[in-house]
Amino acid sequence: MIQSNGHINDIVTHDKTKNSLSLLDNCENKTKVLSHRNIRLYLSLTISSLGIIFGDIGTSPLYVIRTIFAENLHPTREQCIGAISLIIWNLIIIVSIKYSIFILMADNRGEGGTFALCSLLTGEHSQLRPRAKHVIGIVSIFAASLLIGDGALTPAISVLSAVEGLATTSEALTKWILPVTILIIISLFFIQMFGSSKIGLAFAPIMIIWFIVLFSIGIWRMTFEPAILRAFNPWEAINYLIREKQKGFMQIGGVFLSITGLEALYADLGHFGRWPIRTSWLCIVLPSVMFNYLGQGALIMQYPELITNPFYNAGPSWFRWPLIILATMATIIASQAIITGVFSLLSQAASLGYSPPLRVIHTSKTVIGQIYVPTINWIIMLITLSITLYFRNSNYLAHAYGVTVCSDMLITSILYMCVMRYVWNNHWIRVILFGIFLIFDIIFLSANMVKFFQGAWIALLIAIMFFIFGFSWYYGQTLLRQYLNCHAQTTALPQLSIRLGLSNITNPLTEEIKHEEFKRSNSLLIDYETASSDEENENKTKSMINILPSSSLSMNNNNNNNNNDENCLPFIDNADENLFLKSPMDNLIFTVTPGLGVFLTTSTRHAPHVFERVLERIHALPQVAIFLKLEYARIPIVDISHRLKIDKYGTDERPVYHIMARYGYAEHKIHLFDILQLAAREHGVPVPDDRNITFFIPAITIRVVRKGWRALPSKLTLLIYSILKSIFPFGPKNLILSPDHTVSVGMVVPL
Repeated sequence: MIQSNGHINDIVTHDKTKNSLSLLDNCENKTKVLSHRNIRLYLSLTISSLGIIFGDIGTSPLYVIRTIFAENLHPTREQCIGAISLIIWNLIIIVSIKYSIFILMADNRGEGGTFALCSLLTGEHSQLRPRAKHVIGIVSIFAASLLIGDGALTPAISVLSAVEGLATTSEALTKWILPVTILIIISLFFIQMFGSSKIGLAFAPIMIIWFIVLFSIGIWRMTFEPAILRAFNPWEAINYLIREKQKGFMQIGGVFLSITGLEALYADLGHFGRWPIRTSWLCIVLPSVMFNYLGQGALIMQYPELITNPFYNAGPSWFRWPLIILATMATIIASQAIITGVFSLLSQAASLGYSPPLRVIHTSKTVIGQIYVPTINWIIMLITLSITLYFRNSNYLAHAYGVTVCSDMLITSILYMCVMRYVWNNHWIRVILFGIFLIFDIIFLSANMVKFFQGAWIALLIAIMFFIFGFSWYYGQTLLRQYLNCHAQTTALPQLSIRLGLSNITNPLTEEIKHEEFKRSNSLLIDYETASSDEENENKTKSMINILPSSSLSMNNNNNNNNNDENCLPFIDNADENLFLKSPMDNLIFTVTPGLGVFLTTSTRHAPHVFERVLERIHALPQVAIFLKLEYARIPIVDISHRLKIDKYGTDERPVYHIMARYGYAEHKIHLFDILQLAAREHGVPVPDDRNITFFIPAITIRVVRKGWRALPSKLTLLIYSILKSIFPFGPKNLILSPDHTVSVGMVVPL
């Protein structure tokens, strides 16, 4: 006989799990050691960054000067000095000062990119209003889309410009340029599955040789024309723009190509850290590319007719074939920066709710930011191949290149200024001083937008396409959360035993949900399965079912094996002896069925929506209910002894457990049966054999009900969201569920 005595609202929390969680937190903190305190790791990251981050900037000398003088095949000495001066001071002001010193300071737990800025601006320390946070989120989605558009162009122009060196050796080899380029691009995306760590270490020696060659060729050529050193005078750059007027303004677009890859540099911050990036730039990359530009300028001052391909002509004739091979390998590596940057952005977008939960594979157990996203990898590969086949020439492709990066840099500058003011609380004077960089961003963007109809529209079209998908997911998830807040119901876990009739307390503690629009003022985080999260408004966590009076009932047990196991409850075998409960208010009757039910959730305070749905539709609940929450720690692997935190609600005969299972970022597969077995073995949770275990997951179907031509934009957005929701219905892709033990609880949501 089970008798409810008094207010059963006690929470049994295992001290062991509390201690394990604190130990786990300490482990997380220990992984946040600065890389410059570990010399071996510091040097490894510095060298690897050469093979990943700086490939784009490092291969820009292949096409920058040729692009600047594309319409001036006989530049004068003064024009050469002025153009090289623009490039040098562009590298110093934008890369060395703006990004290396300032932008890299803005990281979100080590991650960089526009979504890192978005996280800072929408976090709890931000002083922005809720509406402004929504705007920041949308702008960040667009900025990330621009970088993805750039990610499709970079491999095409980098590899094409290198392989085109074949034409400088023999006209007969021209026909092989496109096939070789296609083959290289396919190989490039294929090797991404091995991870940026292995790729970086493999490519780093090649890039070191590449930068040594750049530096050597530049120094060698400068000895023939030392006057090129006048380019270090900033007045030469200013005077060049004044003297050339409109023509000089048009050439700024070509000058900007010398710093493409900057946003990828910032997005790859989580892969390597700020100090390894700064060290490799200032000590290796900057001197190499700077002196190579000076060397090419010296060549043109001597032989203006060699402007058609100054990079290859700058080297010795006997070194032409080795230089072509080395340049081809370097351009392959150059594409790594943007590709790994896109991976980082997509991972952050999914965690913020701006993207569907794509499958993310962590390729390193040392650096959390080194990841691989298979879906986006193959999508970008197809787009890159299409662009290569469309343009077929790096000169034409250069017109499309740069617009997306310029736009992204402008957005990054604006968001960084907002972080300075509303997160770091810097004085307005400091914010305004940093705003000087906005002038450079606007000038670069204006010069590149002139090339819109010459091919730049393709890059923007790609960016807009990705923005539509990202915004549709964000917009749909927001409306879905609002709908569930207004129409769905849930229960605070401490009140659950009272609500299910396991208490003598008759004082009603429940009320109807308040039908108000969901206000997400604290966070823009959107749960994948739209279950109740801890960030939701407390008014939402009220039950629509009145408290039941206490009841006494008997439960017979026909399973002798369970009687002998202290960790197992007497699971009911006879349906006639099941427990029937009734709500006196709405006449809702439900029965307690044998077995164990697992309901996936993202909350530590409330019952999930799927639990309420089962109660409402099936009128039955399992004898033992477990609310399972998965959490991901910022360490590679969580020790089994630290994995679970378990809270118990209700009685020993009819318990309800809340289990929080923590996994490391390198644990790619999560088996729910393993979690239950661990809970039974380590914490005494009553778990029957597998045949009596059922997993309940939500299966939400979106029905678009918007009508009228005015609602057409919203309708189209929700239609895209409904398709994405059907493809990504619930949870992360590394969650392993047994189809024989899984029940999808459907819910149609009209939006």
